[in-house]
Parts: sequence; C-alpha cells; structure tokens
Amino acid sequence: MMVKVSELQRYDAIKNRYKEAIIVHPIMTGGLVPREAQEKLIKEGWIGIGYSACFNCLKGRSSLISKPPIRDFLADVAEFFGGDVAEHTFGCRAAQFAVMKTISDYVRKKGEKDYVNIVLADSLCHYTTAIAAEAAGLRLAEAPHSGYPEYRVEAERFHQKIEEIKGETGRLPGLIVVTHVEPYHGNLNPAKEVGKIAEEYGIPYMVNAAYSAGVMPLSMRGLNADFLTVSAHKSMASLGPLGFLVTNYEWAKRAFELSTITTEWSGRAFGNKIPNIFGCSVGGIPLISAMYSFRHVVDRVKRWGEELAKIRWFIQEMEKLDDVMLLGERPHNHHLLHFETPIFWEISRRHKRRGFFLAEEMIKRGIVGLHRGLSKHIKLSLYGLEWSSVKKVRDAFFEIAEKYVKEFKLDYSLNSEETHGE
Repeated sequence: MMVKVSELQRYDAIKNRYKEAIIVHPIMTGGLVPREAQEKLIKEGWIGIGYSACFNCLKGRSSLISKPPIRDFLADVAEFFGGDVAEHTFGCRAAQFAVMKTISDYVRKKGEKDYVNIVLADSLCHYTTAIAAEAAGLRLAEAPHSGYPEYRVEAERFHQKIEEIKGETGRLPGLIVVTHVEPYHGNLNPAKEVGKIAEEYGIPYMVNAAYSAGVMPLSMRGLNADFLTVSAHKSMASLGPLGFLVTNYEWAKRAFELSTITTEWSGRAFGNKIPNIFGCSVGGIPLISAMYSFRHVVDRVKRWGEELAKIRWFIQEMEKLDDVMLLGERPHNHHLLHFETPIFWEISRRHKRRGFFLAEEMIKRGIVGLHRGLSKHIKLSLYGLEWSSVKKVRDAFFEIAEKYVKEFKLDYSLNSEETHGE
C-alpha cells in the first residue's frame, strides 16, 4: 500500500490545545519540565537529534558518558535517593523489570533452596509491577488492603502473607514490593515498616516510588530498601520515557551485571552492555531534560510541607460539596487525590454529554486533566500549582455544580463559603 504524501499534511496541523491550561492530571503534574529547562533544551540544540547525548560515547553505554556528565549525574541521583548506584532506564517499568529479572535469576541460580519465584506486593501496586513480574517468570502474591473508603495496606499484612507463603512452599518469597504511594488513591504505604520485616526475614525488598521520588523527601536507606524504582517523567520534572533504578553495591553487582555473550559465528562480544536494562538506555532529550531539571527537583522536595498544606486545604473545600468525599487515607499525605463525586454523577445522568460533561466544563475554564467520561469518581493533582491556581480549580468545581444543580433542580445544597489557603 502506497502512502499518499498529500494525506500526510494532516500531521503538520497537530497542535497542543492545552499548552496554556492549568494541568491537574495526576501522572503529569510531577513531570512538568521547568521553563528554564525547556529553554535550555532548545537553546543548546538537544532536540534536533534522537541520540543527542551520544556524540562523545566511548564505551558503548550512555551511563558511562562523561560529556555531557551523565555518569556524574547518575551518581548524584543515587546519592539523592539514598542509594549507592543508579542506572537510567526506559521508564520506571523497565527499572521494575530489571529488578524482577535480577530476582528471577537469583532464585533460579543461587537462592532456590531458600526462596520461591513469588513476588509479594501490595494489592494496589501499579499494573507495571505485575507485568514486570510476569515477564520475568515470577508469580505475584498480594498483601490485601482494608477496602472502602481508605484502602490502607498495613505492614502486618505482609508479615502474615510471608508466613502463608512459607507454610505452603517451605520457602520465602523471592522479593517483596511496596508501592511507596499507590496510584489509585494516593495512599502513602508503610514502606519503612515493611522494609524492616523484609530485613528480618532476609528477603530482597523493592520500593516503587514512581509517584513520589522527586516530589517529596525520600531515602532508599531510610526505607530499608534494596531497590528503588523511579519515574522521571511522573515525578522528576522530565520528559519521558525515563526512569531510574537505584540500588546498593551488593545488588548492583547482580542487577547491573555486564553481558557475557559471544556470538557463535562472528565472535562479537558486548562487554559494556547491561542485559537487564536492554544493553543501553535512553541517550536523548529525556535524559538531558532530567539533568537540566535536577536542581529544581532537589530544591522542590524541601517545600513538600507547602504542597501538603495546599492539598489538605483543597480536600476540605471539595468536601463542602454535598456527598463529595475523599477516598484514601486521612490525613492525606500525597498530591494524588481521588474523590467520590455523586453530585457530578447525578448531573451526568441528565446532561446530554453524560460523563464527558465534567472534563469539558473544566476545559472551558482553562483546566485540563480530568479523565474524560468519568464523573462518579475523579482523580486529580494540584502539585506545583500556585495558590491562585489551586483556588481557581476549587472555584471551577463549585461553579459547575451550582450551574447544573439549578438547571436540573437537583436536591443538593452547596456550601460556597470561601476560605483561603494563602
């Protein structure tokens, strides 16, 4: 089939219609690249070439490049997160896969007398944790949560599940995983406490910090973790896809073990490549953007208390709307917010646009990021917004509710008394 060049002009017309909007999408707010970093990417000419960081690559792996100082940057990333060694990866999911593959090999080759090929994870782990386990040939067991409305995971649940697995198999799970902040309700899980349990049993321990590493203070050592997986484009003000795997010296030897293969006919070898991260990772603008943004990230985690103040104020304001309720832990400890919103669900049942009306009404007010088609539950984030923008988001929800409660004569009362968080 021949592609018609004339039809390809439609791609020239692609525009970002949301470039001036307030972004409240939970997977975007922590990844917004600072303006100065954006300008440097353009000014210094990084965006014109795919592998723009690889001009001075001498050893065939981007993490070893010194110009630009990628090797030094990774050492700084490891130190910032309380680890010894870091490698950059194709997103956090690739970092998780590297850990799963490391554990799969460890159990099969060296630990099979003591460990079984089971990963024990929290029951609200991100789907990529499950997929990474599956790809590495590991089974996934879950520590259950408390259910509606808080969905808490207690550290004791991990202890109970370890004993259950031990009783059934005679061995320990090969890996424990805790999602530092789970992606459905924004709960801050008891990672430190689970880390102590893992240490007591001698079980390798991974913390998936995709939603937290880079937006709030975090130390791998402080969590008693052996592995920390990070999403740069979710939480480190970077372009994607980019992630990091941070670990200690002991596990780095296994996770970042170099290739030993020699091809049968040509005799080629690839001694500087790391099989667990697919040989070599991102060598283009995502990595450069992370380097430019790193000082901004290091600085902003110091202001996490200010972010929590905005978050908790907004929760109080939203719950002034009839029947609107935060799902997840209280007090809330993360910027990802999940609300139960029956008032907007009732409006959607009468609105011609059904569940799409809410996101569309917000877009009209210059606010983007609510999931289209959903009104019974909403997820959003206010991370990094100025107080004026936080209040604008709050006001938008009240304006929409008031407009349609009156139009459809719904039996809801609206407490629109204003309070200020500044």
